Amino acid sequence: MRTNKTRLKQLMLGGLSLLAGLPFLTAGFSAKLLAGRLSRGLPVVALIVFVSWYLAGFQGAALAAVCAAVTAIAARSGYSLLKTFYASSGFTLLAAALLSLGFAGYMNIGESELEPLREIYVSAGLDSGTIDHVFSLITYYSPGIGAVQIVLGSIFSVLFFRSLNYNTKSSAITGEAKFSMHWAVAWIPIVSLIVLVTARKSHVSPLALRIAKNLLVFCALPYGIEGLQVAVKWVKSIPGMTVMLILSAVLAPPVVLGILVLLGILDTWFDYRKKIDLRIERMKNEGSSDQNS
Repeated sequence: MRTNKTRLKQLMLGGLSLLAGLPFLTAGFSAKLLAGRLSRGLPVVALIVFVSWYLAGFQGAALAAVCAAVTAIAARSGYSLLKTFYASSGFTLLAAALLSLGFAGYMNIGESELEPLREIYVSAGLDSGTIDHVFSLITYYSPGIGAVQIVLGSIFSVLFFRSLNYNTKSSAITGEAKFSMHWAVAWIPIVSLIVLVTARKSHVSPLALRIAKNLLVFCALPYGIEGLQVAVKWVKSIPGMTVMLILSAVLAPPVVLGILVLLGILDTWFDYRKKIDLRIERMKNEGSSDQNS
């Protein structure tokens, strides 16, 4: 039974990595090979990276190699899950940013790369003007959207690697990942919002405006993750709330996403998870004192 659950988890994480991008699916598997006997795993990983190059281009292959290498090093060094998330997503994002200066890809999408999708949009009933507008928006926000995709892909890649090492004591990443943003990071979305608000009244360069907008797109990810962790912890403490959270996410995803981001920002200062733990502990103590009396 436990083996079936493990395999199901591997398939789910592999599927999520595939949705995030083929390079991150191969990165998780390649990290598994590199974390083992290096002389055996390295040639196979080189072949996998070459196939990724053929299927996903140079940038995709490079990101797969970086993500796999960092994850394997983290596993060999005994890093915690959260520290591995930071290392893997950080180095992979840095590599993508540097590669975007010379190659089209995750964080540097041009309208020429989107042109093959035009026929799909036309068949869906969209007119040429709408398609051009959509392509323009994707190109404009490609740095922020690409950064979100890379970080999510790196996270799922690490989780996929961890699931492959479920029954392995060595080269395994252990621990839980209680994610919390430092309060100083909140100045990034605050300054970006100030730039957007003052853009109409004062002269703001188009480059600064684009940077501010893309930073806001990217900042929604870490604060959304933090807000989701708070929401999950709160839901677990109240019976029957899990179904309510799932239904809310299905019926009104934009609203739920906005609430999670706001919750994540507020958690930076108020530490809601600690308050929930204290509340649960207080209720347990009150319950035990009632039984004793």
